[in-house]
Amino acid sequence: MGASYNRPMVRTSAPLTLELSLVGILLETPMHPYHLAKAVEDLDGFGLVWRIKQSALYALVDKLEAKGLLRARVVAGGTHPSRRELDVTPAGRAAFEAWVDAPVDSVRNMRQEFFAKLHFARRLGVARVRGLVRAQREACQQWLEHIQAQAEGPGGDYLKVVLSHRAAILRATLAWLEEYERTLPPAGRKGR
Repeated sequence: MGASYNRPMVRTSAPLTLELSLVGILLETPMHPYHLAKAVEDLDGFGLVWRIKQSALYALVDKLEAKGLLRARVVAGGTHPSRRELDVTPAGRAAFEAWVDAPVDSVRNMRQEFFAKLHFARRLGVARVRGLVRAQREACQQWLEHIQAQAEGPGGDYLKVVLSHRAAILRATLAWLEEYERTLPPAGRKGR
């Protein structure tokens, strides 16, 4: 029935949102890690979602290479020294595509992970945006139903207060998702 607020989050070796965002940027064009850092800074509104220091970015790039999601090649420089250029592997593309299309696993991940996914879905076209928003609405609706069932069950007043707050956040999130979906252009055009 989807992710529950009571289920602990278990850290896996799956790529993280920021890592997959780097893959998404590199899908557009291979580039040197320094230019990748600049590309993250220059993404419209992305700085509201993620900030990354250049040293951390280099560590993430190394991790993505080790996982086989990125590959580096040395590009000979004419008047400047040779440099590493990063490119996405087929496994990286597949991981990115699956990530963009999947809803986030809890409402707390809406602020960062969902908006990162939405950024890239918009670059891929309105059909991808509609699919992501629809999947996220369905997940949020399941979480809301689960919380409402918990609130009707046994528990003290404090539990009911916490569950009431979580239900209110989910209702607001659902309302936003529905409103955003209404603003989307017809299918076949790039996302908004």
